[in-house]
Amino acid sequence: MQIINEDKINEIRNSADIVNIISDYVPLKMQGKNYFGICPFHDDHSPSMSVSKERQMFKCFVCNKGGNVFTFVKDYENISFIEAVQKVADKVGIPLDIAKPKTEISKFKLEYEIMDYATSIFQNNLNSKAGSAAKAYLEKRKINESIIKEFRIGYSLNEKDYLFNVLNKKHYNINKSDELGLITKDGLGGYDKFQNRIMIPITNLDGHVVGFTGRIFNGENSAKYINTKETIIYKKGNIIFNYFNAKKYIKEENSAILVEGNMDAIRMYSSGIRNVLALMGTAITKEQIEILKKLRVPIILMLDNDSAGELATLNIGKELVKDNIDCKVVRLNGAKDPDEYIIKFGVDAFKDTIKHSQNYFDYKMNYLKENRDLNNTEELVNYIKAVLDMIKDSDNLTKDITLKKLSDEYHIDYELLKKEVTFSEEKKVNKIVLSPVRNKDKYKNCVYNILYYMMNDAKYLKIFNKKLGYLKNEDERNLVTEIEYYISKYGKINLADFISYAESYDKISGLVHNIIESVNIDELDDKIFEDSINALDYILKKENINVLKAKINKSTDINEQIADINKQIAISKKMMEVEKEV
Repeated sequence: MQIINEDKINEIRNSADIVNIISDYVPLKMQGKNYFGICPFHDDHSPSMSVSKERQMFKCFVCNKGGNVFTFVKDYENISFIEAVQKVADKVGIPLDIAKPKTEISKFKLEYEIMDYATSIFQNNLNSKAGSAAKAYLEKRKINESIIKEFRIGYSLNEKDYLFNVLNKKHYNINKSDELGLITKDGLGGYDKFQNRIMIPITNLDGHVVGFTGRIFNGENSAKYINTKETIIYKKGNIIFNYFNAKKYIKEENSAILVEGNMDAIRMYSSGIRNVLALMGTAITKEQIEILKKLRVPIILMLDNDSAGELATLNIGKELVKDNIDCKVVRLNGAKDPDEYIIKFGVDAFKDTIKHSQNYFDYKMNYLKENRDLNNTEELVNYIKAVLDMIKDSDNLTKDITLKKLSDEYHIDYELLKKEVTFSEEKKVNKIVLSPVRNKDKYKNCVYNILYYMMNDAKYLKIFNKKLGYLKNEDERNLVTEIEYYISKYGKINLADFISYAESYDKISGLVHNIIESVNIDELDDKIFEDSINALDYILKKENINVLKAKINKSTDINEQIADINKQIAISKKMMEVEKEV
C-alpha cells in the first residue's frame, strides 16, 4: 500500500465536508439534521442513504454500506483507499505527496516483467514476415492496426522452442517461465506452450499482462483456443477480460456489455463499442460478480446465441440480480455471437439491439412462456408459479411490478398473487435492538455494538475496561488494542478518522467495515452501550458455566471420578459461584 502520514489523512478528511463531496456524485436533500439521497451501492428506488454533516459519515439503511468520505469515494469510483484520499485532497485543494514502499512495487515485479517481455516478443513476431498470415487474418476480421496495438495482440511462431530460447538468452529463470505458463520444461530443456497462434494478452484489473489466449487462424486441426494455466498472478475467476481498457467507457456509457469470448470483445471494441467486457466462458464467479457490482452500472448480458449461451444468460442473470445488480439481456437473432452479427448486419444494427435490451425479469418471463400452451389452465398455473418463484428473493418494487403485469395480462386478482409472494418489511432507520437469537449471534451483536461505541468516543473504552475488559476473539482484541493506542496518541477518537487509520492495518480494517455495515445506530445512547456490556457479560459467564459442566461430565469411569473427587468438588463450587453472578 502507498504511504500517507496519518496526520495528513486526518487533515484532508477534516477539510472535506462529506455532504459537499457526496453531493458531487449523488443529489442530497436535507431531512431533519441529516441529508438523504439515492444509494449508489444497490438498486435503490427511494432515498435510503443518510449523510451526517455532524459526524461526517454516510450510511445506507437498506444495503448497510457506510463509512467516511474516503470510503464513499473509494467504493463509488472502485479505486484504492489511497487513490480516494488523493481525489478528496484534490477536491479540497490540499497538495499530497504520496510515497510508495519498495515492497509494494516489487511484489510481482519479475512475473510482470517476464510476461511483458513475452508480450513484446509476440508483437514483434506479428509484424515480421512470419506473422503476415496471422496479421492478414486479423485484418479480415476488421481488427485494424490501432486495435492490435491497444490490445498488444501478437503471434507465437510456428517453432517448437523459439520463446524458450529467447527467454533463456535474456537470462530469465526457466522454472519461473514454466510457472507462468509460457513454456513447458522437459528432459531436453523445454518447449513453447503456444505455437503458431494469434496471441491475445489477458490483463488484470490494474492493466498488467498476466496470461494469454492463443487462437488458431488457419483452420488448424487443433483446439481453437488455448489459455494460460492458472498461476500466481493469473486466477481466471478473478479476471474479466478488457476491464482495464473498458472501465472509463463503462462510466461514460453508464453500462457494461458482458460477452463470452475475448475476440467478441475485441471486435466490438474495434467497432466503437468500448464498454465491453468478456468472461472468456459461460460461467461467472463470486469474485467476478464483486468486480461487476463495484462498477455500479447496468450489466447487459450478450452471450452466444446457442443453448449453452441461453442457459448461461439465465444462470448468470440470476446471480447478478441476487446481488442487486441491474441486469439486462440481448439475444442476437440471426447470428451465433457479436462478431458474426456485426459482420452480417453491420455496426448500426448491432447498436440498435443494445438500445432495445430487455430487463432480465422480462427476458426470463418470456423464456418461461416458451413451449407452454397458456390457454391450458394447468400450464398457465405452472407458468405463474414459475414466475412467482423467480421473484421471491427480489426487492419489493420488482415483486409489485411483476405481480401487476401478471394480474393485468391474465386477469388474476392482484391480492391473490400477492399472498403467494412474501413482501419483506423495509429496514427502518432506528437503533439496533439486541434480538433474542442464538448465543453466537447475540455475542456478535453485543460485541459489534460495544466496539462501534468505542470507535466513536473514548469514554466508552473506559467503561468497557472497568466493567468487562475482555473479548474472546483475537481479531476483536486486536481492534480494542488499536482503539486504545489511537486514543493514547490523539487523546480522543471519532469514527470518521478511525476508519482512515484502520485502512492501514489489515488485521482490523475488515472488522471495522463489518461493524459499520452491521450496526444501524443514528445517535449514540449510553443505555444501548450499557445493555450491550451487561448482555455480553451474561453470555460469557453462561459459556463459562457450560465449560465447567463439560469438565464435570468428561469422565464416565467411576474409579476415575472417585480418584479425582476433590477436583470435581472444586469445579462444582466454581460453577455455583458463576451461576450466582448470572
